[in-house]
Amino acid sequence: MRNIIGAALLLLTTAALAQQPSPPAQPDDKNEMLARDLHAVGRVTDVAKDLNDERQVLLAIVDNDIETIREPRGDGSYKWASLQREEGGRVSDEKTVEYVSTEKELRYVTVTGSNGYRVEVTVPKKKGTFSANNRVYIRNVLVDSTGFDGKTTHQEIPVNAWVNPGDANGVALAEIGKSVKATAELGVESGNKAAVAQVAVVQAKLIDDPNSPYFPAAKRLLQIRDFIAAKTIDRGHLKNAVDEAKLALPGELEKRTSEQQRAMEERRRLMATGETKGSIATGDATPDVVNELISISTLSSGTVDQQTEARTRLQALVESLKAKP
Repeated sequence: MRNIIGAALLLLTTAALAQQPSPPAQPDDKNEMLARDLHAVGRVTDVAKDLNDERQVLLAIVDNDIETIREPRGDGSYKWASLQREEGGRVSDEKTVEYVSTEKELRYVTVTGSNGYRVEVTVPKKKGTFSANNRVYIRNVLVDSTGFDGKTTHQEIPVNAWVNPGDANGVALAEIGKSVKATAELGVESGNKAAVAQVAVVQAKLIDDPNSPYFPAAKRLLQIRDFIAAKTIDRGHLKNAVDEAKLALPGELEKRTSEQQRAMEERRRLMATGETKGSIATGDATPDVVNELISISTLSSGTVDQQTEARTRLQALVESLKAKP
């Protein structure tokens, strides 16, 4: 099954790219918005007495611009950004564990978070300020996940492992869930060896698509956001970042649009002549195609029903990416 998926990726790449819409020749609206908002951020940076008092306003401006150039869809996903299995944050809860691992009922610790792709149990070295912690047993992890397609799945994942103080253990989820509710069943060695454990839903990181016409601008905005979100805003660093972004914005957009137009023309030529490049380079497939193939690959290693679903989804992907006559 995996070989079929690999072959499908080779066949689908040029078809997928051929159907991508050509980038706009003059992306005036977003260009003007970015220029206007960068000017506003720069002006506040120049005149504000205490930049930390203006943090929320500055973050609101930059976050809105990042959201806009990523082009959000109705289902919570984006045209020019996608969730990747890299840690972008976590939602966690820490509890005391007193139930003995051999008991029928253990300590249940439940955490709910968005964009979850992994559930992790961490045992700190200390419980409190001075007391040494004890190891913790993980029996099962129960997961209720809602996907971006609205489909809800329930999993009971056996772990049956001990976690020592200062260590962590966890389970990977088959797909990134739009909303994930995870419950860990935890126990300790004996009644006099209570422990503290932290259960976390690890959240996927939203990564900008390098093929986006606004990818350079997105990188600059994220850098500016980091300066604004710092514990203490450094006026000089923020001003330099904003000034550089304002100067680079027009040229970067023009260059990006020109490069993408040339690449699109080359892909159309390959489709028309039936030629192939003989290899797949970084960026040859859009995030939507890559993420769907990752999901299909995961399903292909599962149960019979999951393998059937993998074949169905692979066929649907092939049909959706075929070049239209």
